[in-house]
Amino acid sequence: MPLSQYSKIISFLFPLGFFFIIISAINTLNVSKKIIKVFYILSLLSFLADLINIYDQSYISELLAIITTIIDGIFLILSIVAIYQKVHLETRVNNDVIRGGICIYILLGILWFLFYKVIYFFDINAFHFPESRIMQVNANLFYFSFVTLTTLGYGDITPVNNFAMMVSNLEGLCGQLFPAISIATLVSLYKKETTI
Repeated sequence: MPLSQYSKIISFLFPLGFFFIIISAINTLNVSKKIIKVFYILSLLSFLADLINIYDQSYISELLAIITTIIDGIFLILSIVAIYQKVHLETRVNNDVIRGGICIYILLGILWFLFYKVIYFFDINAFHFPESRIMQVNANLFYFSFVTLTTLGYGDITPVNNFAMMVSNLEGLCGQLFPAISIATLVSLYKKETTI
């Protein structure tokens, strides 16, 4: 199979995977069924807009994709808050608490990827990409988000404008603070459990 067909398959799988992440995130929310249905419709519209953007690279479809990216970001923020509340209310260390912490960490990386997409839309020179990967913007920004979250910092992709630098610094801080706070919470829950 030629490389161009692989890139088309990946271009389709990326929004599809993200659509399932958003659907899973919506299921964590503790809201009425009517609001959940509205969220499902919005996430489906977001998925369709991403598909349109794959095959139609016009400014209107890119603008539509950015609007849906912002909506997806709102879903992720709501989901992170909902999962955090569920984890925070637990009184015992169990699999749900551990899975919730892992989900939040992964969702933080995806959320920052969405932030970088919006920044890139308004300033295509906000990031410096290696010459060989300049055409794969979404994949590069996704990779950059998780490299920054985990504070690996390879340096192959770098933020160039001040706002992108500030946002990536915030992600690095979250990448350091969230695991530390989560581990401290788990240890305190475990100590309470063993002393009872």
